[in-house]
Amino acid sequence: MRFGAYQFKPTLVPTLAMIVMIALTLFLANWQLNRADQKSALQARYDLMQRDPAVTLPVRGGDGTNLLYQKVALHGHFDFSRQIYIDNKLYQGRAGYYVIAPFRDDFSGSYVLVNRGWLGAGNRAIPPHAEQAPGEVRIEGIVTNPISRFLELSTATVQGQVWENLHFKHYTATLPYAVQPILIQQINDTRDGLVRVWDRPDAGAAMNMGYAVQWFAIATAILIIYLVLNVKRISA
Repeated sequence: MRFGAYQFKPTLVPTLAMIVMIALTLFLANWQLNRADQKSALQARYDLMQRDPAVTLPVRGGDGTNLLYQKVALHGHFDFSRQIYIDNKLYQGRAGYYVIAPFRDDFSGSYVLVNRGWLGAGNRAIPPHAEQAPGEVRIEGIVTNPISRFLELSTATVQGQVWENLHFKHYTATLPYAVQPILIQQINDTRDGLVRVWDRPDAGAAMNMGYAVQWFAIATAILIIYLVLNVKRISA
């Protein structure tokens, strides 16, 4: 193909490589855009659900998707004997734990897991200990999905009460009672000294958008390089 004094004459292998690389970068760019859209949609649902007053848990919550981000009120007691600590959770740059404990809700008669809040890490040689709220207590919290928020990254995740990550099925299998498939992020103060500042559902959406722009830029650069390398001046 000629353009005046220049000729575009690509070869097969570089052309195939260009097509594969551009297809890959466009796929990754669109994946990042979809992740940003998903997070924005979750934030919109969260904002909508927070306008409603706290409700009681149903006796049977199904798979929990219908309750996602619903504000709920619980009344009952914690099972502190089975409380665990999820390690390596940061708050304002400081390492600590999320404190997870089963809670029996008197309203629904069922057990749920409650993320009580963040506890700062002290001397690692001393096991963590969160203050307990003995007896009956009222809890307000936000329903979240424990399976999507916590991923088990290795097989060696448990050291006594300290877990690397919360593997929902693994943990609930150790309990002598059934647990609804949800995780409650506690938001009210029960005078236990724990920090309850939770990430927004759309946290990281701007970063996803930034990555998408980078992948689109890489795709454009690949195309430009391919054209430059395959357009040659015709010798007189």
